[in-house]
Amino acid sequence: MRIQVRAREKDPLAVFLGWFSIGLGSAQIAAPRMLCKLVGANGEGISPNVMRVMGAREIAQGTGILVRPRPTMWLWSRAAGDGLDLALLGLIAFKNRRARTAFAIANVLAVTAPDVYESLFLSRRKAPDRSAKLIRKSVTVDRPRDIVENAWAAASELRSKVVDAGGSTRFSEAPGDRGTELIVEFEYDPPAGDLGAVAQKLTGRDLATQLSDDLRRFKQQVETGEVVRSEASPDGHLLVDHLKQRAAQPLEEAVR
Repeated sequence: MRIQVRAREKDPLAVFLGWFSIGLGSAQIAAPRMLCKLVGANGEGISPNVMRVMGAREIAQGTGILVRPRPTMWLWSRAAGDGLDLALLGLIAFKNRRARTAFAIANVLAVTAPDVYESLFLSRRKAPDRSAKLIRKSVTVDRPRDIVENAWAAASELRSKVVDAGGSTRFSEAPGDRGTELIVEFEYDPPAGDLGAVAQKLTGRDLATQLSDDLRRFKQQVETGEVVRSEASPDGHLLVDHLKQRAAQPLEEAVR
């Protein structure tokens, strides 16, 4: 099984910065006193409340980055937030002169660089926003093309899933006389961007994951006449099941 994904307006660095914002913001809201002490503040008075406000800002920025197809404004917002954070840390360093504050300043500067770089990178893009990405999945079936095409025509449920997603299917001769290559393409544009994509994976509604499993079963059915399932993943390759997956074992031992 091979998967190809078209490059989007939002590259992996932007996605990383979005998740980083959400992770940092969650920590700032959940443990503001600990974070205050970590950067050299005393954690008393209004400091925890200020830390919570900064955490809410980080979560809002991270969500905006992950949801938007081209989150230029949100990345510039992160860069501006870095400047505010540096100003507050400078004030703490002026009052307390602690080594941990200097370390915190160094870490903020290390994050500011990619924030500014990515903001400039996306600002230079003038084409219309493009949130969808092209997913191409292919599987090689060790059977002649006419047999594979007939089997695909008979797989009405699988074909309907591809058609409902606005996808297309094509066949070609596999290299090295290894049978027939079945190729499925569709545009993937989940609601709420990358946040929606994660939610779909966790709930098993991710079409790309479903098609991976469907095409494996199609290949097995055409080549062997039956579908082989592992006891460890009887429902297919769902991310939520992989989180609690254990080693496969014979069914009679699993029942005991």
